[in-house]
Amino acid sequence: MAKYYLLDTGSKMTSFAIALDKHLKEGGDHVILYLTDAEGLLCLEEITEDEFLDHYTKKTNENGKA
Repeated sequence: MAKYYLLDTGSKMTSFAIALDKHLKEGGDHVILYLTDAEGLLCLEEITEDEFLDHYTKKTNENGKA
């Protein structure tokens, strides 16, 4: 069964985030990737399918949050 994730990454961690994103997607999971201004940040949060779908249906502001 597919899982759903939010992946936040800073500019110094993008290569790790891309590798993690690829790994998760190869396993059939779904990922929303955010580039943040915290250079060394790499944060992965598992979310529900409804939260994942809400990301695409709600009107969001510049940082992707409702």
